[in-house]
Amino acid sequence: MPLYHIQNVLNGGEITPLMRGRVDQPRYGTGCREMLNFVPMPQGGVTRRPGTRFLGLAAGSRARLIPFVFSATQGRMLEFGDKTMRVWLPDGRLVADAAGNPLVFSSPYAAAHLRALRFAQSADVIYFAHPSYAPRKLARYADNNWQWSTPAFTPGVAAPKGLTLRVVENNYEGDDATRQYTYAVTAVGGDGQESNASAQATITAKALNSVSYIIRISWQAVSGAVYYRVYKKKYGVLGYIGRADGTSFDDENIGADSEDTPPAHKTPFASAGNWPSQVFFHQQRLGFAATNNRPMTIWLSRSGEFEDMGASTPPKDDDAIEVTLAAAQANRILWLQPDRQALAFGTEGSEWTLSASEGVALAPGNAGFEMQTSNGGDDAVAAISAGGGVIYVQRGGAAVRQFAYNYSADKYLGQDLTLVARHILRDAGIVAWAYQQEPHSVIWCVLEDGKLAGLTFMPEQEVIGWHRHETDGAFQDVAVIPGLPDDQTWFLVQRACGLCVERLESFFDSDDLSEAFFLDSALNYLGPALKDFSGLGHLAGRKVQVFADGGTIDGLTVSAGGGLTLPRPAESVHVGLPYASRLAPNLPEVQTQTGSSMMHNRKISGVRLRVYRSMSFLAGVAELAPVTDRHILGGAMDTRPFFSDGTDLALEACGGWSDAAPLTLGVTSATPLTVLAILSALEVAPFSGAPGR
Repeated sequence: MPLYHIQNVLNGGEITPLMRGRVDQPRYGTGCREMLNFVPMPQGGVTRRPGTRFLGLAAGSRARLIPFVFSATQGRMLEFGDKTMRVWLPDGRLVADAAGNPLVFSSPYAAAHLRALRFAQSADVIYFAHPSYAPRKLARYADNNWQWSTPAFTPGVAAPKGLTLRVVENNYEGDDATRQYTYAVTAVGGDGQESNASAQATITAKALNSVSYIIRISWQAVSGAVYYRVYKKKYGVLGYIGRADGTSFDDENIGADSEDTPPAHKTPFASAGNWPSQVFFHQQRLGFAATNNRPMTIWLSRSGEFEDMGASTPPKDDDAIEVTLAAAQANRILWLQPDRQALAFGTEGSEWTLSASEGVALAPGNAGFEMQTSNGGDDAVAAISAGGGVIYVQRGGAAVRQFAYNYSADKYLGQDLTLVARHILRDAGIVAWAYQQEPHSVIWCVLEDGKLAGLTFMPEQEVIGWHRHETDGAFQDVAVIPGLPDDQTWFLVQRACGLCVERLESFFDSDDLSEAFFLDSALNYLGPALKDFSGLGHLAGRKVQVFADGGTIDGLTVSAGGGLTLPRPAESVHVGLPYASRLAPNLPEVQTQTGSSMMHNRKISGVRLRVYRSMSFLAGVAELAPVTDRHILGGAMDTRPFFSDGTDLALEACGGWSDAAPLTLGVTSATPLTVLAILSALEVAPFSGAPGR
């Protein structure tokens, strides 16, 4: 009597062999022994990874991609090389001059330092931080006009000079007792920034009287000043007494506001050793952290004034903030990300939040640290926001954690996202990653060995599934910019022709096979039927695969000049490097009234698959055999996809008695495959077999 086992949720991803005894764990039933070049979908099924489109060669042998995201619908991709920068448009073209030559902009950063570069963007401006460079700012004025500058973190308007005081008397009838009056003046520029205070000036005079005895303060005009602020000393503190639109002001016995004092500007990043390694935005402030000299210090600009580090005495709520973590260990700050009302950050030994009291914005007088977890981080990559929390790499690089607030515990917790897939990062750590929110919520991770790992992550649906990806070459970098319908995922891939800039194609979900893009470093053609093609110089001398009018052609080689001739003309042609996809779900285990099928010999006597918008593939238990709907129709090969709304296929290939052989699905052609469910018919035997088995 066969037992039937259904696997209609396959998005548990590839799980570690250490979990193969945990058939009671839900991730065992939804997971796979192998998931190569497949992507788990939040809806439950798995789909084949689309191929990559070749856009061009990078300008040098070492590069990094940095996304420029102006809005949710507008982005550019910046390609940084050795002290150079190029700009890619979303359609895959480089920004060029009037003659069509790609523009190469200067950059302050050497290729050896690109990996440790950190950045934060606000509208058309990106701020950069690296411990070997003073902070830099890159501003876009147009796609062909990008300008670098070094923020001074001091106002652009100078402090007034030449402050003079004199008494203006008119029939004064007060007492003759004298006292000292001390004043200072600041200038306010057109950008609203207030200068440092002028040198103080003091005068000895009688008691002021608004009618007959005043002090007139005068100073020299300041270039760029829109108006001036005048301060008078009270109880040893300079307090605000008024505004002047000209270069003089009359003190008619005005009371000084000692809560409104002139700012004291400073430049905390003035020299080597004091250059920050981290940059971020938090609550309308630009922040920096972790210089070589002060690895546990965080600086936040004045509120709304990103390049103003001014502070007053006593401090104002909108003053710049400088705080140093006092912890038991002197561990460097490695990442920072705003989360809820707090600034979440991690050091080499623990994770913390910097926040104010509930419902109040962060200010100099209310900033406080709270330790949350003690997992420790790794500085290989910056933390990213995804799934309602902060994702970071744990110390040592062998695990990825989500740092998120837990209402039950009333604190932040660090969930291990690699617990059931530790083998993914066992031999190679993450060197770059990026989050593609649409369509399947995937964090793409470039590994040290040139391979690619992915994490389908949608915690609100309890989806955490890892998957592995390989290509004919080595992945070097990844970045994401917004796009329609899918976010655009860009890669740098080292191939035989050099360092290639490539873009992941959209996930296939169509009845039109011309949109099926399952070749890497590929180019495509759509138009009148042609047989001869050119422009494939990056594949010169390479054996390629061709997807022509819905059929796969193997064994063709691109000529030295980048040309290719097909056996027959075709209207829709994709040419690129093939890649294999394999999917091996965990062994089906069934619980019955007489016990479990676990550790028994079993025979898979039948398999039925529910697929969606798929073509031919390979399947089997012991040996893989073709599964196809291709047939001869009118003398030609008909390659229609399976039905769009899901098709159930009965597999003829099945295995004999075994205690280990799993069902395996594979694709080696340039065709789509999406699997929604697997139904297996099992026959279970008592213990039997060779000795020791």
